[in-house]
Amino acid sequence: MTSHVSEYEKQRLENIRQNREMLMSLNLIGDDTSSILAESENANRKRKITVKNKAKPRTRRAADDQISDDDDEWSGIKRQRRADQPARRSRRLRGESAEPTTAAEEQVVETGDVSGVLADAESHFPASTLESAIRVNGHYSGWVEPGVQQRLHLESNATAAWESQGGGKFSFKDPLGTGKRVSKRTVPSGQSVAKYVASKLLKKNPNAYFYRHTEPGVEQWTGDWTEDERLTFIRVAKEFGCGDKWGLFSTYIPHRVGYQCSNYYRQYVIPSGWIIDDNYRIDSTGHAVYVGKHKRGS
Repeated sequence: MTSHVSEYEKQRLENIRQNREMLMSLNLIGDDTSSILAESENANRKRKITVKNKAKPRTRRAADDQISDDDDEWSGIKRQRRADQPARRSRRLRGESAEPTTAAEEQVVETGDVSGVLADAESHFPASTLESAIRVNGHYSGWVEPGVQQRLHLESNATAAWESQGGGKFSFKDPLGTGKRVSKRTVPSGQSVAKYVASKLLKKNPNAYFYRHTEPGVEQWTGDWTEDERLTFIRVAKEFGCGDKWGLFSTYIPHRVGYQCSNYYRQYVIPSGWIIDDNYRIDSTGHAVYVGKHKRGS
């Protein structure tokens, strides 16, 4: 039996035997060495059987064959499904023109209101609100606030300002109208492209400048508007109108810029009924919806 025991196991059993002899000499245990050898042999045999019966790893080729079979079966199912279903084609592929987006559809995207109801001012606001409201046509007819114009030495109108600074053709890619794209390589060292363009726009296109910037040296305010600012907004709208050229409009309201005036107009002024602008409708949630480019109708 011991002929099948490994060298390591023989050494281990020898160590056990010596330890047991020492313990027996001290009368601490009895002589049952044979049972220990038998137990060790059984344990060794079990280890050999476990290694022999261990499953062989699956070869890559066998795995690929199985995957290939599964893919073929699934491909057949998909082909059958496609044959049973009609082909879907977009309007463009069918050669049809897309239907124009309606004001109600844009309203759903902008405000989340799915009722489809857009009310004009007369049907939305009470008579008392309509009586005190200012009516505008969506256009601002003024220029830069006179005090700001004098301090910054600006021209008296948009055409004169543009031509006095070199003229050219305006575009959003070329806001200065120079015919050349402004990049970091063309601006003075240490100055960003945005600041460089803004510094040039101040005298050439004040509306574009004041849309995002206050008068140089004046802090821009954020947060809720004060009552004085609201009253100033209403006064300027009553005198010059409003609805576009928000950069120029904002020069009458220190510490505010054009986009702030535009947001305030749409989010607070129109929904509150302080100003009536036929380019806007009110949805069922009380939000202002721009319909100026659509056929007006509720």
